[in-house]
Amino acid sequence: MKSLSVNSDNFRYLEKSFGEWLDILGYAQRTVTGFPLHLREFFHFMETRKHITHLAYIKPRHVTEFFAHLRLRGNKKLGGGLSASTINGYVSALNLFARYINQSGKHILDINPRREENNTPERTILTTEEINALYEVTFELNSRTNNMAMGQRDRAILAIFYGCGLRKAEGSKLNLSDIDLVKRLVFVRKGKGNKQRYVPIANKNYEDIRTYIEQGRYWFLQDNSTLWSKKKGKLKANTDDEAFFLNGKGKRMQSFYSRLAQLSELAGIQTPFSTHTLRHSIATHLLQSGMPLEEIAKFLGHSSLESTQIYTHICETLKTQSQ
Repeated sequence: MKSLSVNSDNFRYLEKSFGEWLDILGYAQRTVTGFPLHLREFFHFMETRKHITHLAYIKPRHVTEFFAHLRLRGNKKLGGGLSASTINGYVSALNLFARYINQSGKHILDINPRREENNTPERTILTTEEINALYEVTFELNSRTNNMAMGQRDRAILAIFYGCGLRKAEGSKLNLSDIDLVKRLVFVRKGKGNKQRYVPIANKNYEDIRTYIEQGRYWFLQDNSTLWSKKKGKLKANTDDEAFFLNGKGKRMQSFYSRLAQLSELAGIQTPFSTHTLRHSIATHLLQSGMPLEEIAKFLGHSSLESTQIYTHICETLKTQSQ
């Protein structure tokens, strides 16, 4: 929708400021980029079909008419109509935009578009049972490589992204020296906005991280794929010795998606998820367990408590769905 024009200065400003707000709150880059484009299509519709050029004149009926338009328009890339999941993306975008407007005090925007299928949370949250299932299958992957070392790294991945709540970029940039096993702390030196913080390592996560460091990690540095423990096997050349997470070539691990997808399949989890899902899940579980919002904000590295309040909404949505 980048090609759609929006002439209203009011609408152009709101699209830009909405994207900045999403970025500040720590949403995934796909959301930060995509949701303002959904909003642009909405504004384009307001201008061209309803001759509205200011937010103050938008009414709930206009939103209803916009979604009726979406159901009729074709998919410009793939042909056919828009899928329910695609339309739900627009629902999420406009709901978040309404929250942004109402919280900022710029205007009171009354829009309540419905999802095509059900009122699922705006962010995917794994249950504690699903998290436990992921841990249980970490050593079950059938592979020609070393299952023990791979499994120990998988446990460390879960420990960092779920147990410690790190963002994907923070986890991939971790160095071995950033893990303090004595003080049981993870030093995030390259957090969002170049901010630094220390994250405590809980007991179970500590054991998984320690085992990976003392045993499994060495396998990724060695040429002999049949050996995996410390001081066994010839070391590979040109490895990233400082990196905490290593791939099969001994280089810094940048992508975790395929590994999580394999674990997900083994664990029987139907919902696709990412490292960011693990971060959202631990934040939600901590809030459900009674941890104060202020402590969760510090844990996640949020600069504003407003960024953490999204999890209050998620908990309320999950509670409603379970009733």
